[in-house]
Amino acid sequence: MVLKRILPLLAVALAACLPRPAVMRAPEKTTVVVAYVVDGDRDGSISDVPAGLRRDVEEALRQRGLEVKSLAFDSYAKVFRNVRDSQRRLAKLTNSDAGLVLLVETKAAFFSPLNGRYRWTVYARMTAARKDGVAPLMAMVDEPAFLDYEHEREPQALETAAGAIARRAGALLDDFLGSVEGTSPSGSAADPRAQAIYFVMVDRFVNGDRTNDGKVDLSDPAAFHGGDLQGVIDRLDDLKAMGVGTLWLSPVFQMRTEKFFGHGAFHGYWTEDLTRVEPRLGDEALLRKLSDELHRRDMRLVLDLVLNHVAMDAPLTRAHPDWFHRQGALENWSDPEQLVNRDVHGLPDLAQEKPEVYDFLLQASLRWIEAARPDGFRLDAVKHVPQSFWARFNDAVRARAGSGFLLLGEMLDGDAALIARVQRQGHFGAMFDFPLYFALVDVFCRDQSALKLGAALTADRAYDDADSLVTLLDNHDLPRIASDCGGDLARVRRALAFQLTARGTPSLTWGTECASAGKGEPENRADLCQGPQPLRDDISELLAARRAHPALVRGAPRVLAASEALFAYARISNDEAALIAVNQGDSAVEVEAPQALAGVWRDVRSGRELGRSAVPVPARSVLVAVQTAPRPGGFAEIAAQARQQSRRGERKRLVQVHAIGGPADGDLFLVGSGPEMGAWNPEMGLGPLDSQGRAQASLPEGSVYEYKLVVKRRGGTEWERRGNRALFVREGSEPLKVDISWNS
Repeated sequence: MVLKRILPLLAVALAACLPRPAVMRAPEKTTVVVAYVVDGDRDGSISDVPAGLRRDVEEALRQRGLEVKSLAFDSYAKVFRNVRDSQRRLAKLTNSDAGLVLLVETKAAFFSPLNGRYRWTVYARMTAARKDGVAPLMAMVDEPAFLDYEHEREPQALETAAGAIARRAGALLDDFLGSVEGTSPSGSAADPRAQAIYFVMVDRFVNGDRTNDGKVDLSDPAAFHGGDLQGVIDRLDDLKAMGVGTLWLSPVFQMRTEKFFGHGAFHGYWTEDLTRVEPRLGDEALLRKLSDELHRRDMRLVLDLVLNHVAMDAPLTRAHPDWFHRQGALENWSDPEQLVNRDVHGLPDLAQEKPEVYDFLLQASLRWIEAARPDGFRLDAVKHVPQSFWARFNDAVRARAGSGFLLLGEMLDGDAALIARVQRQGHFGAMFDFPLYFALVDVFCRDQSALKLGAALTADRAYDDADSLVTLLDNHDLPRIASDCGGDLARVRRALAFQLTARGTPSLTWGTECASAGKGEPENRADLCQGPQPLRDDISELLAARRAHPALVRGAPRVLAASEALFAYARISNDEAALIAVNQGDSAVEVEAPQALAGVWRDVRSGRELGRSAVPVPARSVLVAVQTAPRPGGFAEIAAQARQQSRRGERKRLVQVHAIGGPADGDLFLVGSGPEMGAWNPEMGLGPLDSQGRAQASLPEGSVYEYKLVVKRRGGTEWERRGNRALFVREGSEPLKVDISWNS
């Protein structure tokens, strides 16, 4: 195997392998024969891979319903020693009795010492093939591996990168099996991503039973207002008609009901007893009835669990005082130990590492699986609980509820690499997509560069499966989108158009259809409106389009245009393509579709024909258009290419950077949004630039990056004092030249 070595692209370290939330499965028992090899970096030798790498790859394959047969290294070593070309090696393997073959070729090369550790670069090329003539597919890995000791060599570097190689191998088999007739995604035929998740803060929704109100004061925004589970049941048909597929309830368990220093308790996040339903909201029988009514309508129920803390003075603090950390208030939010062991906003912090605490939280949670039959849990305050707890807890819940049970983590952070790492380490099935949220608000409410949207989507390569993300425009902890956009509903409509056609599963907050406002608590937690719903038609039409067009649910992305004022990308499935174009400018523009997608584009909402190759996009608008493939499966090839490129970025273009100016007493780096630029970590940035301010790197075509110049000195770092720069790596064979000046 010959792997061209380029300027290393720095990436965040990946943790242990986690099964992808959606995988392809063969229609019947299928055996895959796997051959592994380590190619020597210089001397032409070959060797077997470490046992840990074999184990991780084979586990990823078994998760796809495949029976794995690993060939003994000695059985093909002589052939591979004399044959270095991947295709020729593969031909030798497919001449055997194997129907499905996976070839895993690896190499490890020492790079440099770094901050007291030793950095290696691990390369891997994986090729999947069949004997029946289906074209082979290939995937590549280029991963940094950090070792602690100088004496550690290639085997330890390969072991460190084993998880990343296994995930890529699994994704390759997803792509390969998906191209073979008769395979299908695991799970039900009705894809939950085609409909929206709708968050209801129960007390603020509808009062369906006034006999359980208790003390209510509608004039006090911090008091209880009487909403309950019966009120939710009463509005299910209305929500179903709007396109809601999943209902996520705020915590319904027995809660503190008195204010705390003026802050209201109505939200339910101050839990007193996780084993009982709050009487103000209803009872256990009513919760089960709500679940049954949802399932009768082919809708799903998600319950909100608070496992980090309990309410102030909750009975548990007196019954089991040793169950709490009792280290005082969280003061330093950058201290990882304080983040998980101290009290957030005065709430007693549970010691989840204690066996008795873990058992209590798990058993209380499992009880509701039987009692209420929910379809998932939304898990609060993920960053304040150890990842080891989440991994153990989530695995135990899946063992009881099944692999399709939604475990949705809330990690309020704009760093995609961090969220991906937490999802992986904590074994979450889904995470809220806060990185895209910040981009949506910046672009549509604050008139910032449309390139931010491209940068957010480019960061999807950090995730094992970006389709597992749950997108949002606001929630009960954030300003409502109507307020963020200054009450300009035209801006909100554009933001909704982008969110509701993006990958992942869209979520809405109660009252979005009413353009509910509120910059902060408690105004952003107002009652559901009883009057006009100015955004309801927009939401209903966009969700109807999402259900009608598979490309808006499962389409692979391909960026078509990206500039300060314009961002346009296609989402391509085998039989359909969608075009989503954001024009922030004051003049209409045209987006050129690639030749492979030349056809009749139609507006998804009006059905109006827009053009064939050049599609006009009006000023200050988000256009969503679709076209059907000219023949069944007619877009399969371009869809597969787009999917591989978006997941792995293997097709690259040389980018040549020339930076002018900057302080002379340090090293100049590019630090930015993608892993290739360090994911905003100066220690992992691209560089240093040479004495002429030049550097070059091969970056994935179709990628968009936000970045800045950074000077690194022994005493610290200095960032440019200006807004983020942006780079779109267009498709092309010639080097892309980028000239920039410090602070300008």
